[in-house]
Amino acid sequence: NEDNYGDAQAGKYLSEVQGDEDVLRTCLKVMASGYRPDVCTTLQPMALIIQRCIDCRYGGVAMSYQSLQDDTIRIEYTPGQPRGAVAGLSDTGVHRIDIGRGADQAQFTQGQVSRYFILQKSDRGYKEVETSSLPGDRERQRLSDGLVAKLRQNVTTLEDLLLCPVDVEFAIDHEDRLFLLQVRPITRLCGGMEFAMPMPGATLATGEGVSEGYCTGTLWPARNQCVDTMPEGAIVVARHGEAWMLAPEYLGRAAGFVFATGGCNDHVAITLRQAGKPCLLAGEHYQGVATHQGQQTTLVCARFNGTPQAFIVAGDFSAQLIQHRTAYSASEAVKVPQVPASRDDLLPPEGTFARVDTAFRWLTEQNARLLTFFASGGGLDCLSNPITLSMSAQRSQIVAAARASINQLVQGTEALLYGYQAYLPPPDVDEPQIKPLLNELPELITRFGALKQTITSRLDKITSCLAAPSESARHFQQWMATCQQLQSCLQELHPREAHLVHSVHDLIFILHQRFVDALGVVVLVSGQGKVTKIGDTICVDCLLPGEEGLLRASVKASIQRMWKKTTFINMADALIVCLRLGQHIAVIELLEHAEGGKGRTLRLKFTEKFHSPDGSDAPGKLKRMWFLVQLIRATGVNKDAGDMKVGVNAVAGEMTVECSQMASRQTMQDAFDTLAVLLNDLDNFDCRLRDKPLFDDDQWNFNTLARRLDGDGLTPANRFAFNQCLFSTAFLHCGQQSGYYRFLSDHHQQLIDHARQLGTFSGTHTEMLMLMGDKIDQNRRRELLHHLLFWNAGAATLLVEQEYNLQNKIFVLNPSPGYCLEFHIHPNSLISSDRETFNRAMLNYDVKLTSQLIRNDKEAVLPLIKEQGSDLQWLSAKLKSDKEVVMAAVCKCGVSLKYASPELQDDDEVVMAAIAERPLALFYASERIRSNKNAVEMVIRDDINGLSFASERLLNDSEYMLSIIKRNARAFNFCGKKLRDDQSFRAAAIRCNSVVKEILGS
Repeated sequence: NEDNYGDAQAGKYLSEVQGDEDVLRTCLKVMASGYRPDVCTTLQPMALIIQRCIDCRYGGVAMSYQSLQDDTIRIEYTPGQPRGAVAGLSDTGVHRIDIGRGADQAQFTQGQVSRYFILQKSDRGYKEVETSSLPGDRERQRLSDGLVAKLRQNVTTLEDLLLCPVDVEFAIDHEDRLFLLQVRPITRLCGGMEFAMPMPGATLATGEGVSEGYCTGTLWPARNQCVDTMPEGAIVVARHGEAWMLAPEYLGRAAGFVFATGGCNDHVAITLRQAGKPCLLAGEHYQGVATHQGQQTTLVCARFNGTPQAFIVAGDFSAQLIQHRTAYSASEAVKVPQVPASRDDLLPPEGTFARVDTAFRWLTEQNARLLTFFASGGGLDCLSNPITLSMSAQRSQIVAAARASINQLVQGTEALLYGYQAYLPPPDVDEPQIKPLLNELPELITRFGALKQTITSRLDKITSCLAAPSESARHFQQWMATCQQLQSCLQELHPREAHLVHSVHDLIFILHQRFVDALGVVVLVSGQGKVTKIGDTICVDCLLPGEEGLLRASVKASIQRMWKKTTFINMADALIVCLRLGQHIAVIELLEHAEGGKGRTLRLKFTEKFHSPDGSDAPGKLKRMWFLVQLIRATGVNKDAGDMKVGVNAVAGEMTVECSQMASRQTMQDAFDTLAVLLNDLDNFDCRLRDKPLFDDDQWNFNTLARRLDGDGLTPANRFAFNQCLFSTAFLHCGQQSGYYRFLSDHHQQLIDHARQLGTFSGTHTEMLMLMGDKIDQNRRRELLHHLLFWNAGAATLLVEQEYNLQNKIFVLNPSPGYCLEFHIHPNSLISSDRETFNRAMLNYDVKLTSQLIRNDKEAVLPLIKEQGSDLQWLSAKLKSDKEVVMAAVCKCGVSLKYASPELQDDDEVVMAAIAERPLALFYASERIRSNKNAVEMVIRDDINGLSFASERLLNDSEYMLSIIKRNARAFNFCGKKLRDDQSFRAAAIRCNSVVKEILGS
C-alpha cells in the first residue's frame, strides 16, 4: 500500500544497515560502476524504504555545486520527512545552508516552512502525512555544526567517488543521526549561458533562477485552470511546482516556468534543468507576474556580464539575447572529438630539409597545422571546463580521444622543433645572427622535454582517476585542477625567452618567430638563394636558374616600402609572406598546388594579440578582421576563385581566409597584389573604429565575428557597416587617399570622395547641405547623412531636419547603423501638458540629436546643459544669448564661453564664472574683459601662460607688464612686440627681474 510502510521494526533494521559503512560503500560502488546518469535507480528500492521508515526530525538534499562557476555546497531541508524538501510540490520555503569549499563557516538562510511531512502510526504500520504544526522555535531548526560538517564530509566523499558534482538525499532522526538515502551524479548545471550585456532595466519581476535558459511566450497562470487548456509555448505561472507539470505531454508544451516558491535542488528543479526549461523563483514579485495573464513576455535565467540574473520582461527580448550571446557556452555537452589523423601527417616528407625553401614551407605549414589543435573541435575543448566534462556520460571516451589529440599535438610540436633544428645551419657556422639561435636551441629542447613529462603525467592522472576502482584513488577537486594544469601546459600563451617557455603554444609561437626571422641568414649561409634587405624587409628568392617565381617585381618593391617588418620567400610554385603585426606574425601563402586538391590557392592567416579568451577585450581588432574580409570581397580578391572560406581560431587569435581553385597563375598574382595593398592600408584601423558602432548590436567577440563573416556579406546590416568603415576613414583622414580606393566600385569611390569633402568642410550646416545638394542625388545625400550622424551628430541632425523636411517638428534622433531614420522622440510629438514628464525624458538624450525646436526650448535643454556644458554650441542663437543658460554651460565647461553671444562674452559675471572653471576661457572673452587686469590676474595666478589670452593693449602696457615681470620673468615672453623691441623697456625688465637677462640670452 502506497501510504503504509510496514512494521517499524523494518525501519529499525534498515537504519542499522544504513549505518554500516561497509554496506554503504559496497552499494555506492555498485552505483558508480558504468557511470550511468540513472545510477540512482540501483538503490532506489532500498532508499525508498529507508526514507519512509525513518521517523525523521529533518530531511532534505545536498548539492555539491550550485553552478559551473560556484562550487558552494548547498543544503536544503525542512522539518520532518525528506519529501518536504525533495519533491518540490508544495509552497514550502526550504531552509538553506551554503558551505564554501575553503571556509569552515556555513551561511544559514531561514525558510518559510508552512507545512511538512511526518510518519504517523496506522493499523498496518506507518503512514506519511502532512502537518502544519511547526516543531520548536526557529533557532532549533538550524542544523548543528557537527551535522553540517558531517554532511559536507559525506558530500565531498561521494563527489570523489563518482568524480563529478553530486546531489545527495539525506535524513536526520530525532537522535541527530545522519542517514544518506540516495546519491546521483549531476548531469546539468546552470552557468553556461552568458550574454555580454547588462540586465535590462524595465522588468516585470526578478528573482532566483533554478533552471537556465530563455524563452518567449504568453503568461499562463495555472491556478484554477484546466491543464488541457495550456497553450503551446506558454510560460506557466504557479505558486509552486506540481506533478502534472512534469508529465511529458505538459512539460513539452511549456516554454518556461515562474514559481513563487521552490527549491534549487528538488525534483522539480532538477527535472526542469534536465529538460532545458528556464525556471524563475519570483518570491515577492510573483503576484505582479500573475496579474499579466496572456501577455507576451520573455523569461531569462542566465549570466549577464558575468553575473547570474533571472528576470521576466514584457515583449519579445530574444533578438537582443541572440545578438549578445557570448562565444562559448559551457553548458553545451562536451563532444567526443574526431579521431586524429595519422602521425605521419605531422612528420616532414623525406628530403624536406635538403633545401631551405622546402624546409621553410614545411615549417610554415606545420605551424598552421598545429594551431588547428587549439581551435574549437581540435580535441582540447574538454579541458576548458572540466566540470562539464565530469558530468558527461561519455567522459571516458572523450578523455581517450582528447589524449590521442594531445599526443598528436605533442608529436607534431616535437617534429616542428627538430625540423627547426635541421633548418638551422650546423653549430660550426660562424655567423653572428645564427649563434644566438643555436645557443638557445638546447634550452628549447630541454624545456620541451620537461613539458612532455608534465603533460604525460597530467594525462595519466586524469585517465587513471576515471578508471580508479576505489574512491581512495580519487579526489574530484584535484582531478579538475589537473585538467586545468594540463590545459595551461598546452594552450597558455605568454611569449617569453626560451628558458621561460611554459606551454606547447608558447613553444610553437617562439619557433614561428625564430624560423621566419632566421630565413635570410639561413639562405645566405646555405648558398641556396638571393637575399635582399631594405629596412626591416627581407626578400628571399629561392629560384633555380631559369625559374620564375610567383612574386612580381612591382609588388616586391611595394612590399619593401611597407612600414611593417616583412619577410617573404619566393619559390617557383609558392610564395610565402610573413608580416610582423606586433608580437604576432601574419602569413600570406600563394600556392600553385595546395594540399587536398585545392589547386591554385591564396591563403591569409591574420593574427592579432588578445588577452580575453573570446577576444572581447579588443573589439577594434575584431572589427579590423571583419572589415578586411569585406574589403577582400569588395575589391575582387576572390572574384576568380572557385571558393572562399573564412575561419576563426579564438585561442590563436587568428582569422584564416582561403581562396582556392583560382583560375590562373596571373589571377592568383593579381589577387595577391591587391591583398598586399589592403593589408598596408589597415594600419591603426583598429584604433579608428574601436569605440564606433558598426551594427545595432555592436558587441564583439570571436563568436559574433564568425557569425558576421558567415555568408556573402550582402545583408543590409553588412552593407551599412562596410560603408561606415569607408566613410569614417575618408572623413577622419581626408588628407589621405587609401591604396585600396582604386580597386573599389564607382559607388564606393563616390562615397569616399563625398566623405572626404565633408571632412574638409568648415562652413555652416546649411552651406554643407547646399554643397551636397549641388552635386549629390537624394539617395546618396541621405546615405552620407546617416554616416555623418556617428561623427558629427550636432551638425548632422540639423542637416537631417532640412533633408527630410522636419522643420518645426519636435524630435530626438536615435542614430543606429542603417539607412532608416530612428527616433527616441518621433516627429509630430507634442510637448504635452505634463511638462515635467517630457523634461524628465529629455534627461536621457543628447542635445546634439534634438530638433531646432527643442534646441530653442529653454526648459527642455537647461538640465542637459547643466550636465554637458559644451553642448551650448548646438543651442539656438536665442538661448546662446540667455544668461541663465550660458551661466549653466560655463560653470560646467568654461570654454563653452566660445559659443555664447557677443553680449554675454562681454558680461563680467559670465566671463568670471567661465574663467573660474577654466582659465583658458579668457581667450573667448571680449576685448574689454581681456583688458581687465583683475580678470587677467585670475588667469595667471596658477599659470603664467594664461597671460597670452590678455588683450594686445594690456600686453603693450609697460607699467603693467613690468609689475608682472617682477613676479615672474617668463612674463617677458608674452609682452607685445612693441615692448619687446624697446631697449629701454628691456633694461627696465632686467632691473625688475635679473632672470630676464637669461631669457634674452637664450
